[in-house]
This record gives sequence, C-alpha cells and structure tokens, in this order.
Amino acid sequence: MSPASNCPSMEACLAAVDHHAIPAPDDSGTPIISAHFTTPEGLRLATDIAGDPWRPRLIFIHGGGQSRRSWRRALRAMADVGFSVVSFDLRGHGESDWAPDGDYSLDAHVRDLTAIVRAMPSKPSIVGASMGGRVALQTAAELGPELLQALVLVDLTPKLDQKGTQRIWSFLQASANGFDTIEEAADTMEHYAEREVGRNYFRLRNSIRIGDDGRIYWRWDPKAAHEDHLSPSGIEERLAESSAKLEIPTLLVRGTLSDLVTDECVTHFRRCQPKAEVFDIVGGGHLMKTQRLDVFCCATIDFIKRAMGVLESPSTGDSASGRNAALSSGR
Repeated sequence: MSPASNCPSMEACLAAVDHHAIPAPDDSGTPIISAHFTTPEGLRLATDIAGDPWRPRLIFIHGGGQSRRSWRRALRAMADVGFSVVSFDLRGHGESDWAPDGDYSLDAHVRDLTAIVRAMPSKPSIVGASMGGRVALQTAAELGPELLQALVLVDLTPKLDQKGTQRIWSFLQASANGFDTIEEAADTMEHYAEREVGRNYFRLRNSIRIGDDGRIYWRWDPKAAHEDHLSPSGIEERLAESSAKLEIPTLLVRGTLSDLVTDECVTHFRRCQPKAEVFDIVGGGHLMKTQRLDVFCCATIDFIKRAMGVLESPSTGDSASGRNAALSSGR
C-alpha cells in the first residue's frame, strides 16, 4: 500500500474473490453484444455491451493505442456479478471511425464520452485506463454528480513519470512506419507495451490492420498518436485542476511496479483530490488490470458498491453514501 492509500488492502480483496464470485477469464458466462454508437458529430463508435440493462451501469474507456477489447475479460467478469457494462473504441481506434478532421484532442474524446453518458437514462460510473483515464477524469470534472455516479482511474494521474511516458512514446515511434512481419509487430509489443505475445500471433488479430502498402500496422489512426494529442501543452496542470474539481467518489487503481504512476505521482494526485481512494495492486505494472484481473475487479466492485451506498466506506468521516445517491435503474 502507498502511504496515501485508504482503500481495502490487496489481501482483503483477494480474500473477497470467492464472495464476489469473479468468474474465470474465459469466453463463458454473460454474452457480449457488439454494436455502434453514433456521436452528434456523426462518428460511429464500436461498442460492446453486456449484462442486465436494468442493473447499475459501468462504462469502460481503454488506453491510447488499444481498443475496447482490452476490457473484454473485465467486461464479462463485471457483467457476471450483476453490472450492466459498456465499453467502446475511442475515435480513431479499433473499429471506430477515424476523425475526418484528425481531431483526437482530449476535448474531442470528452465530447464523445459525454454523448454516451447523456444517452443513458440512469447515472453510470466510468472506468478509464491510461489515456482513457484522462478522458474519464476530465469528463467527470465537467459533468459532476448530476450525470455520473463514480470514477475509477486505472494507472492514470495528472502527473506521470517521465520513464513511463518515454516508454510509451518509444513504442509509438517504433510502430509509426508499420512492420514487415507479424513477428516484428509482436516483438515490438512485448518490448515496449508490457504485453506477452510469444508465438501466439492469433492474439494480435484484433489489434492489427494491413495497410495499402502491404505492411502491418496497429489498428489506430496514426494521427491519434501525434504528440500534440498525447502530450499537449499544459496537460498536467489542466488535469490537476480537474482533479480538484471532482465531486463524485473517485478511486485510483495502480500497479506498484508501474513506471507511469509512481508514489510521487500518487502523492501529487492526493494533494489535488484528498478524498480520492487509492488501491495498489502489489507487483502489478501499467497493465495490472489484465495481469491481476481478479484483484482489479474486486477492488472496483467494492468501491462502486460503496459509492452507491450499498457498503460502508472504510474511510472514517468520508462515507461515500453521504456524498452520493443510489443509482436508479431503468433504460
């Protein structure tokens, strides 16, 4: 646990795995339905939907260079324990439309997520990882408790460690011109992106596309990886200000071995938003949500239920139920 953490321990969540009945990470269980959501700007965003639509809703937002499929195991796990869940490909990623004007700014992504939130008849909670966490954080600061229930940030804080950002930037640069072979793409993924592929290249089938030049590219618009979108001027200050404005229950989940969100980054975030909870996944890296799916899901379930007033908050004098009404049902 980091010194600033006030969330149940990793051991406590492990002990609760049986209680929450987190399913095995396979393709059994609740079916996932693929669909599309059309934004007010006319962009079609590919979505996955699962779970009873009358249950509390969670919206999952993936990281930069990823797709909604990075949430697939978590999506099914959360649906299997009673949540209504939605994940979608950010504009320019996965199977979603590319922006004709090349606008992949934080504000553009916030507009898309805001449209999805407003289309729901009851208040959802939002879960964002890495760049998706930026989108979730900024959206939560702008929409507030009138439209949102709770916020979960996955390895994302306003301040990020330079070592981690450099690793991500190196991955994007190494990928910019595509690859001659699938082996080369897999080696680059393993080297920079903390994802073990081995020789099972079938695992990359939803992550790659073949360009007009016959080379292999990751399935995102190259313009989305431009530095102006990934590291815009003043982004740390903007997100710090947005963190201070958060009025909904907020949880930060991070891996203790993350090279992106270090102890210093967590301390900075807690100064910005003292009411936020912090949960450390011991031994996890930047992709801890897939490395320790059971722990991640249990921590998220515990937090969301407390945000809804179902469980008592572990933080004395800061009860989630006192700051938040229970989520209404209905679609």
